Amino acid sequence: MTISKTKSGSYLVEVQYPKKLRPFFDNKRRYKKTLPSLKTAKIQEANVLMQIEQVRKDDSPSSLETKGEMLFSDFYHNVFMDIYVKGATGRTRVVPTVETIDYQKSIFRLHILPMFGNYSLNYLNNHKEIVINELTMKSATFSNIRNIKSYTRQVFDLAEAMDYIEYNRVGKVLNMVASPYHDQLKKQRQAKGEALTAQELLDWLEALEEDYQAGKITLMQHLLFLLTLHVGDRKSETYGLQWRHIDLKTNSLFIIQSLSKSKKLKDTKGHKFTQLTIPEELVSEIAEWKAQQAEELAQIGIEQTPDQFVFTYTDFRGHMNVPLHSDYLNYRIKSIHHRHPELAKLHPHKLRHTFGTLAREGGASLEDISEALTHSDLATTKIYVNTPDVISTKVHEMFVNRLKKESTKKRQII
Repeated sequence: MTISKTKSGSYLVEVQYPKKLRPFFDNKRRYKKTLPSLKTAKIQEANVLMQIEQVRKDDSPSSLETKGEMLFSDFYHNVFMDIYVKGATGRTRVVPTVETIDYQKSIFRLHILPMFGNYSLNYLNNHKEIVINELTMKSATFSNIRNIKSYTRQVFDLAEAMDYIEYNRVGKVLNMVASPYHDQLKKQRQAKGEALTAQELLDWLEALEEDYQAGKITLMQHLLFLLTLHVGDRKSETYGLQWRHIDLKTNSLFIIQSLSKSKKLKDTKGHKFTQLTIPEELVSEIAEWKAQQAEELAQIGIEQTPDQFVFTYTDFRGHMNVPLHSDYLNYRIKSIHHRHPELAKLHPHKLRHTFGTLAREGGASLEDISEALTHSDLATTKIYVNTPDVISTKVHEMFVNRLKKESTKKRQII
């Protein structure tokens, strides 16, 4: 047995397995593993020697947690991913979308595997301080630390369920990792304001009209901005609109689906089915765009049907009538801001915050705004509505009336 320092500065642990015990170690002659520090190398060496001694005493492979010696990265690629894509990990048993799978892969590739990939499951599970230290450092520079913690927990939950580890010790300490960078960014957003003021929005609408009249943006782009604003929906829900969802006879609009980043239709967030009245300001413009789109489609031999998307574009390859790219509205907003740099910064989701905030300032109740934004609870709506909680004078009036009543009662006794 020996520990040697490598040229890269890491430490190589090598332990010879006794010949008669090798069948219990997959017939390997020796144990070899590279670790980042001398301290961790000595701990791992001690663990291996302890395992050899235990097998020597018991003469049974069942006493050796050989499965737990699998590297975290190997477990992720060879075990976890196959089960994850089937929706069998995590607290909710839902098959993840293509976009969610891609996001998960990027989180592991860029963040989780560089931290834990070269450690064995057993080693991390028995040395929780490594997990805490790595995640604490990560939380200082990465905003969405919650997702990293969640995926890490899922890995060790699955390892426990499949008997790779005795039980998940890591899961108990993940809650100790805070989210300082996330909190810092949140305070910055709140300080700057997560919604446009009424005047800032008017400035944007004036610039929008100016660009439209000057031919800088098309009728479709003009309508896309206004509809997303006035309806207060998510841009993916606007992208997912088909003509069968718009009834110009009753001025009704139905939001029942959204368009994913991979341009596939899916349910709305929260699986909501929402019917809205089309704002009067937009009825004629929607009718005008429907007629114009029908003419444009006819020129390329396509009939406008109820399943036709309301908003499409021609991509850079020349493909026509393509569902909108996920950042299409973002790009249009940036182009307007480029021509009018004096405007407040804006992105599509800020339109949604602005809708809720100005509606609240205009007198709408939180309950009505929550319903309009299709939120599941008022707590989420309060995040969107960037206005102070205004206390009604009625509460103070009730307080004063009760005090006056007691005062009058006292005078009558005297």
